Amino acid sequence: MRKLSEWWKKRRDRRRMQKAVEDMPSKGVLREFVYLDEVSLRSLLVSQSDTIPEQVSRSIALAEQAEITGKLSGGNTAVAKAEIGSKFQTSNSNTVQTSRKAVVQTLFKELRDQSRLDYALVVRTEKPEVLTSAEAIRAVSEPSTAVPASSFVRGALVEIEVELEVDPIFKLGTLFTEYSEMVEEFPRMMDRSDRSTLNEFQPVRKVLERFLTGLIPIRAKAVNYSVVTVSGQEYVVHNSAIAGLGLTPLPLEVVGVTEHLGYWKDIRRVLFSSGRFTILCRVSRDGIQRKWTPVKLADLFRDVAPTLVDQISASSRAGILGLRQSRTGDSEQQALVRALTIYQEKLSLAASVELDSARQVELAAAIVDAGTGEISAVAQKSAFTRVREIIQCAANNNSIVDAETDLSLRQEARSEGGLTVFSTLASPSRESQPSVGDDNQERDRLLDVEVVAIYW
Repeated sequence: MRKLSEWWKKRRDRRRMQKAVEDMPSKGVLREFVYLDEVSLRSLLVSQSDTIPEQVSRSIALAEQAEITGKLSGGNTAVAKAEIGSKFQTSNSNTVQTSRKAVVQTLFKELRDQSRLDYALVVRTEKPEVLTSAEAIRAVSEPSTAVPASSFVRGALVEIEVELEVDPIFKLGTLFTEYSEMVEEFPRMMDRSDRSTLNEFQPVRKVLERFLTGLIPIRAKAVNYSVVTVSGQEYVVHNSAIAGLGLTPLPLEVVGVTEHLGYWKDIRRVLFSSGRFTILCRVSRDGIQRKWTPVKLADLFRDVAPTLVDQISASSRAGILGLRQSRTGDSEQQALVRALTIYQEKLSLAASVELDSARQVELAAAIVDAGTGEISAVAQKSAFTRVREIIQCAANNNSIVDAETDLSLRQEARSEGGLTVFSTLASPSRESQPSVGDDNQERDRLLDVEVVAIYW
């Protein structure tokens, strides 16, 4: 009787264990977000599912309404205190925000699990096929092993693991801003000469702040993928698949612009530590690029200051050390003198004006005087205007050239004289461009994307 009871107990325990295993949910992917563009997410999901479920839309709307109501009910003082915080931080401490984002994660899971989605490149857990020769790359049919650069067409989905970093230009702007604020708060941390040097960088800081307001350009290195060239065509290949083939792969970098409000965590925790994350994105420009402009608004100023973008990009790569080196000696003053001299020659020729000896002396004195003063953007503009006024007086105050021609002549003079708009930035002229930077740009292989989500 006792044996029968023990047998029955063991059988009952086995049934309970089996039922418990059957009732356990299937394993899901652990996914924690650090960035998510909700507008892009909803747009992509609707394109695949026709509509977002009503209950989900209602949940998001109620959460957003509750958040607004909570802010308004706190009064003006409370709102002001709640909204003041570091530009690095997010509003995740709010319980309503957390609930709303939990709903949004459900939408992302629904999009990511769509079987109809076609990826140009996607993260795989299994090891890739090991290739036996370089030519074998061309015959690979599995995109996670090797894919031709031509497959990255605008709009294609890409999921890739990267070491997340911001573009050097954002680091430069952040460094300027944070250092300036610390010096303003604690003036004794720098002596007078260093503060004077820092003040010269302020125009650069303000320009970067204006260009980058609310936007964070990222430049992330792919962890497992590189770019190789086979028979004149570039391929993005898994590093493990080409190990031992003797190829010279170039690192693949993912570049794009993100919005500060889209980050779910303090950006100091994710953007300055080279952490590994997965990026889900869409290709913005076809193929693999050699150049990329992180400051999109800078393109607007190419007609007015054609070298400005190159100046900022070169200086962001060089960092503060490059800025300090660019200020050594009297090169800035000499560049202004050269540019003004070239400008007056070009302007006189274009306006067909011959200067008498008195005007030539006056013009030479003005150029020398400009070369002994400060070399700020305002001072440069005044110097060019003074040269134009002297030549115009020689022409009996008649109109010499139109504004567009004058601007073109100034740009040519700046370029030939090696004069930059901001004296603290490295000069983009051919004489001053370092060969090392050119070599780095030749090695750049960039995948220009629109970022949908960053997670791990």
